[in-house]
Amino acid sequence: MEHKIALVYTGMPFSLVKRVEAELTKAFEGDKLTFITLSDPSIIADAVKNGRPSVEALKRLNAMYAQAVNAGAEAILNICSSVGDFAGVCQPVCEALGVPLVRIDEEMALQATASYERIGVIATLSSTLEPSLRLLEDCAMKQGRQVRLEGVLADNAFGGGAEKLIEAAKKLDKPDCLVLAQGSMADNAGEVAAATGLKVFESPSNGAKAVYKAVKGK
Repeated sequence: MEHKIALVYTGMPFSLVKRVEAELTKAFEGDKLTFITLSDPSIIADAVKNGRPSVEALKRLNAMYAQAVNAGAEAILNICSSVGDFAGVCQPVCEALGVPLVRIDEEMALQATASYERIGVIATLSSTLEPSLRLLEDCAMKQGRQVRLEGVLADNAFGGGAEKLIEAAKKLDKPDCLVLAQGSMADNAGEVAAATGLKVFESPSNGAKAVYKAVKGK
């Protein structure tokens, strides 16, 4: 079976692109995938500069969603967590058009809040931390769960290795698990788990599974 999946990035470091495509290929094992890859790095630059994406940046993001729908995508995977709030707003519209819009971090957030009460959230960008905390809070509420969330920034760790993420994790107040807020951090999840002894949630594998469920459930 063949599927056409739209991947909507803002910035797209090679390691993240490689990881996302590998996780989707694994989730859809045996099926042929065609990726519609869309990216606008100016959106994440805008979000970092202003602390959140501006209206003009969100217009450009919305145009990419529309482009994905018009290109015949069966599903859209929104990969930038800094624009997650807007992706959530757009989900019902895309659903009404027959194209599910999946936030890469939503399945991860659902799993973390379903199983743990004290959740530490690590981000390397302040523009990502607040949307990630809101998503986790919303997912906990949907499941009737009470959780304690604590976020921490791993300064100057964007695109880097696990060392600064581990340092950031040590600043948290005895969490039961850790959530890596950005997909670009996923390659370091194993090292962070080994160093902290905690369950570490990353978004690409969980996001890929969510896309699979969305496509197969149509």
